[in-house]
Amino acid sequence: MNKRGQLMIIVIVAILIIAIGLLVYFFWPKISSMLMNEDQASRFLSSQAEPMRQSVADCVKQVSQEGFDKIGQQAGYYDITGLPQIYFIEKYFVVVVYKNTNKARINALPSKAGISREFETYLEKEGNQKIDDCLNNFAGYKRVMEVETGERKITPIIYEESVLISTDWPIKISKPLLSKKVSQTINQKPVELLIPLGNLHKVASDIVDCDVQVSCKFTGDTWDHYTGNNPYLLRYILKRELNADDPNKRVFLLESIPYRPGETPFKFNFGEDFS
Repeated sequence: MNKRGQLMIIVIVAILIIAIGLLVYFFWPKISSMLMNEDQASRFLSSQAEPMRQSVADCVKQVSQEGFDKIGQQAGYYDITGLPQIYFIEKYFVVVVYKNTNKARINALPSKAGISREFETYLEKEGNQKIDDCLNNFAGYKRVMEVETGERKITPIIYEESVLISTDWPIKISKPLLSKKVSQTINQKPVELLIPLGNLHKVASDIVDCDVQVSCKFTGDTWDHYTGNNPYLLRYILKRELNADDPNKRVFLLESIPYRPGETPFKFNFGEDFS
């Protein structure tokens, strides 16, 4: 009986030690905060500001890249509901040149402003949630300080050789002390995607502007003449034109050729249907 009693006491003490350890682990950051003075709290918040800003930038960049990759392969669209498509090489390609009921050729290639709006739709539908998931709701930071997020607005600017993502998202970080609370507000930095979307879109626009006319067909000699007059495009654009099974249907696969450290190929695909 004595041995059982001693064993029970040891088990109870072990449980108490574990419980105390867990309580200290979870509540020590808040307890230690109250022991700081104002200057220490300010220095601590400053040490956390840049890592948090970088975490936000990394997640915004990752999610934005995924969004533009999807949009590029869908002719500049995110939501392709109801858009005409061509099925070819086991994929569907969005058609941006087609004939309406009056047999007039329609140019449905979105403008750069339209592509930006499609990106904003991507953020609304899934991108913003992906950013929150990537940041894990700042769980790691919230262990050591208070985090309050303001309204978030992410805006893309499409340039010839890159896409700049501007993030307007103020985040307030705070350390409560015994007598007051010390706070700082973090403003986010823009991130750059190494995507020559502006130039890829220009090539796509030139192709579509030609093919929407009955008297013009952008293929063969026309492409050679075009690239001859625009040699700078050859630095980073690889064009592959595929004829679908139907001679009235074509698919263009534009792909950037990486020339900068960290850059990966970017695809801009679209179809044409003259039937």
